[in-house]
Amino acid sequence: MRPFDQISALERVTAFDAPAGVLNTLSHVVSKPPALRRTLAGEPFGHSAHPMLVQIPIGAWVSAGWLDCLPRTEKSAAILTGVGIASALPAIAAGLVDYGTLDRRTKRIAVVHAAANTISLACQIASLRDRMTGRLRRGQWIGFAGTLTLSVGGVLGGHLAHKLPGRPAAPNAASH
Repeated sequence: MRPFDQISALERVTAFDAPAGVLNTLSHVVSKPPALRRTLAGEPFGHSAHPMLVQIPIGAWVSAGWLDCLPRTEKSAAILTGVGIASALPAIAAGLVDYGTLDRRTKRIAVVHAAANTISLACQIASLRDRMTGRLRRGQWIGFAGTLTLSVGGVLGGHLAHKLPGRPAAPNAASH
């Protein structure tokens, strides 16, 4: 058995159906304006925008973590943490648009993906708060916890993007 073979078991966890309903509602709200939906779905790019947009918060938070290992880089790490927080918002919106295209079983995995990433975002917000209020070490550790949680979300996101037949199709796939 390979390390990630059990991810598909999440498809059978019906307890995720209630939070999936909440994400459905959010997906409908974000997808309502047609121009916003088309942009967040990645139509101008010919590719889902979510996988592209998540690179910014991931890169910012991982880079902040590396800077936390170096002396006299506290301000730069705090700036990168803030950049990651701000850039997470469009990535979340694009993810919600993609979520609306998934089947019910795939949405169950997406619920866990979203939960891990939400926990990560909350950790990064708490990390920035602590960094800004003089609790540097605590902020660094909370940021580290957020980045570890982000890794779980990333593994599930990769599974959603590459392993499942219910993944969002490339916009205008027939025209390519």
